[in-house]
Amino acid sequence: MKLQQLKYFNALCRLKSFSKVALTFKVSQPTVSYAIKSLEEDLGVKLILRNQSHTDVSLTKEGELFRKYSLNALQQLDMGITAVKNTHDGRIKIGITAALSRFFDLTKHISSLEEIFKTEIGLLEDGSKEITKKIISNKLDIALFGTSKEVFSSQIDLKKIATFPFKLAVSKKHPLSKASHVHLSQVENEKFILFNEHFIHHEVFWKFMNSYGIIPNILAEVSDIQGFENFIQQKNTIGLLVDFLKLDHIHLIELDEPEPVQFYLYLAKQKNGKITDEAFNEMELYIKNQIYALKN
Repeated sequence: MKLQQLKYFNALCRLKSFSKVALTFKVSQPTVSYAIKSLEEDLGVKLILRNQSHTDVSLTKEGELFRKYSLNALQQLDMGITAVKNTHDGRIKIGITAALSRFFDLTKHISSLEEIFKTEIGLLEDGSKEITKKIISNKLDIALFGTSKEVFSSQIDLKKIATFPFKLAVSKKHPLSKASHVHLSQVENEKFILFNEHFIHHEVFWKFMNSYGIIPNILAEVSDIQGFENFIQQKNTIGLLVDFLKLDHIHLIELDEPEPVQFYLYLAKQKNGKITDEAFNEMELYIKNQIYALKN
């Protein structure tokens, strides 16, 4: 059994076409067909069902089973290759979700982080799912990310840094600014400012709106906290915001919800990677202190 056979097989499972697999790997279609046939002979079972022209492809029961294991083997191999390459790169690669970086700018903390890890730092911004995948696949050493759901993983080391509630953000001149708490059904006729789809706020906002059958009047979607604050203050609108920062022109009101949605801030690192437990703990303490400073 050869590695290239597994690559062709998994590509065929995904693309459902011998010709597309051939184009992807820049080989002839008979080369792909021969490799798949040889793989089936090695295993002694049929993996693929195909018509005579090889245009209609589906997996047998054995093919479905083998796909799971072969895909995992290829992923493990890729992780191993990346891990070996990373041993020659002295830098620590730190990831942060793009939306979170709008609230907590890691570029302002490069010197402190390099002091913690005793080496040069490389930063990467990406989405939450991509960040966790890159930790698992050894493409990042450590990452900071936020989510509206608690995370558990046997593939990476995790620390829950903090938990923050989502609150209703209003300007200090808004009539609701004197309220201690509010139910979202009370504000369905208000104009809303919404963070765009790259923010967890976006998902949580629509979850609330859909649960109450509210069709919101959205004045604007923004991609940074400054734009959000400006709209709230100047247009006297409202929005959802994690109680994460101290903002001069925004008042935050508790949401009167039976099941409050929380924002969870996590620090994650590779298992058995470059980051020692001591450095992991030190970064956890550093991030907690910085978060505390933002709120006070």
